[in-house]
Amino acid sequence: MKMSRKVWVKRMIWVIGTAVLILVMGCGIFFGAAAVTGRAEIEPFYDENGDVLEGSVAERCRIQVGDRENGLIIRGKSVDNPVLLFISGGPGVPQYWLNEYYPNKLEEDFTVCWWDWAGEGLSYDSSIKKEDITTKRLEADASQVADYLKERFGKDKVYLMAHSGGSKLGFRLAQDDPEDFYCYFAMGQAVSKDVKRYQAGYDFVKKTFEEQGNKKGLKRLESLITIENGQPIAKKPERIGSDWEGVLLMAGCATTREMRSDAREIFFPQMLSKCYTFGEKIDYWRGKMLNRDTPYDDDDISYKDEHPVQIPVCFISGKYDYTCPVNMVEKLYENLDAPEKELYIFEDSAHSPLWEENDQVLEVMREKVEKLGQ
Repeated sequence: MKMSRKVWVKRMIWVIGTAVLILVMGCGIFFGAAAVTGRAEIEPFYDENGDVLEGSVAERCRIQVGDRENGLIIRGKSVDNPVLLFISGGPGVPQYWLNEYYPNKLEEDFTVCWWDWAGEGLSYDSSIKKEDITTKRLEADASQVADYLKERFGKDKVYLMAHSGGSKLGFRLAQDDPEDFYCYFAMGQAVSKDVKRYQAGYDFVKKTFEEQGNKKGLKRLESLITIENGQPIAKKPERIGSDWEGVLLMAGCATTREMRSDAREIFFPQMLSKCYTFGEKIDYWRGKMLNRDTPYDDDDISYKDEHPVQIPVCFISGKYDYTCPVNMVEKLYENLDAPEKELYIFEDSAHSPLWEENDQVLEVMREKVEKLGQ
C-alpha cells in the first residue's frame, strides 16, 4: 500500500525528533559525566600500608611567571630523583592527563613538572592574545619555571623533555639556555614546515597500507594524492591537512600506532579525566584553539640548516611517526652540532614513544642521567 505524503512527513518528523532527542540526551550524559569526573585530583604515590609515600610529591600548583600565573602539575615518587621539565605538544595540548589512560613510569625515575604555558590548559586566560604567544616569551617563561624547580628541589639544573608542537620550544632552549638544563629529550621533534607531512610520509604510508592489505586505506590515499614528476602532490591542497590526519590514523602513523580516532581516543578521555575541573576541561580546548596560528606556531626549524646547541640532545622518535615525520628528524639530526647527540627510533611506536614503549624510553633516559648526573 502506498504511503500518503502526510503519513510519510509525520513519520520523518518522528524519526528526526527521536534522533535529536537521543543526541541531546547523549550529550547531556557525556557532559554530566565530564562534570562529575572533574575533581582536579592528582593521584598520590602510596606505600605498602596504603599511606602516602614519604618523600613523594603529587600536586597541582600555580606560580608567577612573568606577568601571569602559570599552572603546573608536579608528580614524582621521590623528591631526591632528578627533576624533569616536560613541555607538552600541540602546541596548546597539555598531556599530563594521558597518564590516566596509558602506562607511564616516568614519575618513578624523575620528579616531573608538567608545565602549562601561558594560554594553554591550566594557564588559559581569555585576555591572552595570539600575538602574545611568541618563542621569545615562552623561552623566558620556561627559564623562570626551571629556576623555580631548581630552587624548590635543590638542583643545579633540571632535565628537559618536549613533545611534538612543544618541541620547537625545547629545541630553542637547548640552543639558548645551557644554564638551566642538563639535557634535552626531544620526542617527536617538530621540523621543517616547508616539507609537508604528506610529502614526507606518502611512500611510508603507502607501503604500510600495502603490507596491511588495507585496500580502503590505499583508496583513500590515492584519492588525496597524485604523483607528478615523481613527487606526491595534493589534489585538493586547501583540505589536505585534516584529510591527511585521517590517513595517518588509518595507517597507525598518528598519535599512537593503535589510535584510530582523535575524538574517541583524545577528546572523550580528556573530558572524562580526573585531573581537571569541568571548567578547566573546557578551557583546555579553548587553549588549543588559541595556540593555533601564533608567532610561536610560525617558528620553523629547518632540517636544511646547521643547528648549534649547547647541551646534549637525545632524539626519541617512532618508526611510524609521520605526524612529525621521522625521516625529517633524521635529517635534522645529521645537521645538529651538539656536545653530544643521539637518535633513537622505536620500532613499535608512532608519535608518542613515551606512552607506547614506556620501558624502552625510560631505559634510554636512565642511561643519560647516569652519565650526566643530576
